[in-house]
Amino acid sequence: MDPSPVTVSRKRDAKHLSELAHRIYAASVKPELWNGVVEAIAASLGSSKGLLFTPYLAPQHGGLIFPSGIDETALQLWASNYIDKDIWALRLQKNGTFDGMAYTDKDLVPREEFLASPFYREFLSTMDIARTCGGVVFSGSPDLPATMLAIFRGANDLPFDRDDVLWMKLLVSHVSRGLGVMQRLDTVKLQNTSLLASFDRLNFGVALLNGGMQVLHMNEAGKEVISRNDGIYISDSRQLESKPAAGRSQSLSSWLTAVRDTPVAELGHFLEECRVVRNVGKRHYSVQCAAVPSTSPWKAQNEEVRHVVFIIDPAALQLPNVARLVALFGLTQAQAKVAREFASGGTYAQVARRLRISVETVRSHIKDIYPKTRVNRQSDLVRLILSLAQSAV
Repeated sequence: MDPSPVTVSRKRDAKHLSELAHRIYAASVKPELWNGVVEAIAASLGSSKGLLFTPYLAPQHGGLIFPSGIDETALQLWASNYIDKDIWALRLQKNGTFDGMAYTDKDLVPREEFLASPFYREFLSTMDIARTCGGVVFSGSPDLPATMLAIFRGANDLPFDRDDVLWMKLLVSHVSRGLGVMQRLDTVKLQNTSLLASFDRLNFGVALLNGGMQVLHMNEAGKEVISRNDGIYISDSRQLESKPAAGRSQSLSSWLTAVRDTPVAELGHFLEECRVVRNVGKRHYSVQCAAVPSTSPWKAQNEEVRHVVFIIDPAALQLPNVARLVALFGLTQAQAKVAREFASGGTYAQVARRLRISVETVRSHIKDIYPKTRVNRQSDLVRLILSLAQSAV
């Protein structure tokens, strides 16, 4: 039985609708504004949590996700483990949808069934999400994936009512027009904006580099590293560079260039790692670098992204334990150990040596880990594991 409900405040009138519509159409030409739009729509429905997203297509496979009040760890978990357990989305898919449709959780699934579902018990309950009011922005077509706007309330909040549904219908009609223009005219830009926003929600450094290994984008945690000026900085030529340190034979920029210029077949690497000594204490940064496939549509500052770099402080990193990875993704214990080791940095050979297994066994485990975690490249697996870690830089 749900606890006694808590009254929520809602602000909605013709003036407020006009203000929201203006924000929606501004986002249609500046997709970086969509997160703010979702936040404002959630507030109008008495909530701080919401998503504009493709419920059947995860971001790593070209889907979109613009959140409010939901952290990146939860989003990564949804995309990698709970997307096919989303009882609300599955019921919508089964019942059929049409553009502009609006609904509440009680229209989709009986309350008792929802509360007993793994999706709620294992996932939503950890974020105090127990109710939803959503709208179908696009029901889906060959060139336009199904897209939903969903606002959430907690277990102690009042259920969404018919007035909420009517308000959602009004808003979804505007979101459909605004997002539709963007998706049809510049899908790649919209996907990239969603991707860059996801990097900014991570608590470890991420740098996106072009073919010349110049920095195109740093996430917020990466900017914090640069601002400290305690080991890593960006040179005048836009290269990631390291401060001089005793005993170092190679600068960070030279190491990154060497990674770029060495054929993958010769590297035999997973994510190459470089240690950068910090100017304080005995701590260091662990820098990992992986190539982005030429088929990837990633762009930043209108340039193609060719490498992704992760910057981690090992002393502040607490990776998810083996048991959690086994429970979340159905990995074997051996596979979970391999996934953790790669998130710590290192080549296939280094991981094999640390785990006392052969390189071929490591490769075999990675091949089996990919489908279980719903990723298909090295950088996405490491990003997923790190997003589940308690970490900081």
